[in-house]
Amino acid sequence: MTIRRGHLTLALTALAAAVLYNVWYFVLRPAATSSSRPAAEQPLAGPADRARNTDLARDPLSIPAPPAIDMVSARSWRRDPFLFGDESRAPARAAAPAPAPAIPAVRTILYSAGRRLAVVDGRIVGVGDTVGGFTIAGIERDAVVFTAPSGERVRVSLHATGPRETVR
Repeated sequence: MTIRRGHLTLALTALAAAVLYNVWYFVLRPAATSSSRPAAEQPLAGPADRARNTDLARDPLSIPAPPAIDMVSARSWRRDPFLFGDESRAPARAAAPAPAPAIPAVRTILYSAGRRLAVVDGRIVGVGDTVGGFTIAGIERDAVVFTAPSGERVRVSLHATGPRETVR
């Protein structure tokens, strides 16, 4: 940032003028006349006001204590300050039961004498793995048998498009 010579001169002149004015006002200025001061020094309530207003002459010890506040029980208010208009905190409707988890889709089965794997929902899984809440109970040559969270056994065929079979 560049400060121009004209700006610096103007700022220093304003500073000097402010210093000179304050010295004149607080030190050199003639004292103000005392005619305007007595009104500011008068008491706010005179003896005549005290006679009319009994609260000013009241003994502080005669003022009753505020009522006790019950901090144990919850306070009940007429309205909730965090709600607007006709809003309420009551739920609009009961929550629907959670839908049953979707049965996983079997895309590929790798079946051999020593190893059985399947590609289910894009993951390579084996017997005992969990996919979307279902546990793989067995892998057959053309299907995968799942155990649902409810304990029910479901057999899903390879590339199945129709209804799933329930195995007992």
